[in-house]
Amino acid sequence: DGLGDVLEGRRRPGHFEGVATVVATLFALAGRCRAYFGEKDWQQLVVIRRLAADLWLPVEVVGCPTIRANDGLALSSRNAYLDAGQRAVATALHRALRAGAAEVAADQRDPAVVAATVAAVLDAEPGVALEGIDVVAADTLEPVDPLVGELRILIEARVGGARLIDNVGVVVP
Repeated sequence: DGLGDVLEGRRRPGHFEGVATVVATLFALAGRCRAYFGEKDWQQLVVIRRLAADLWLPVEVVGCPTIRANDGLALSSRNAYLDAGQRAVATALHRALRAGAAEVAADQRDPAVVAATVAAVLDAEPGVALEGIDVVAADTLEPVDPLVGELRILIEARVGGARLIDNVGVVVP
């Protein structure tokens, strides 16, 4: 229903269709089981959950928390493309997400203000090329304005030759 065409999918047309095809095939072969996917790739997790539900596959899709290094950088195979200086720069993604989450915790309900806060942290870090910031409903990936419910703040950025993604969940009662 378009989950793969928004956010990261805007910049990578067809990517999630390919992911869905491969995962649906694996799920069909596996039968009743649990499948574990990391929350770092939040959009992928949402797409796969919807896929399993829409196709009535007997698979429980379990989201696993993002594992981070001590400095906050989300662990990812893409980090291998970073040299030591770029890796230090890449920690700005998590700092930016924490700043956005702090805005929400301080009762900010305007997604544009939250996105601007995230962007300001990244803009202050030379070497980060921001590709996208989105504040969306966690389960539907739809924009929310004013901010309410279970949300995700998502970032896509380039550091050196590496395209990095990260996100954080926030809840607004």
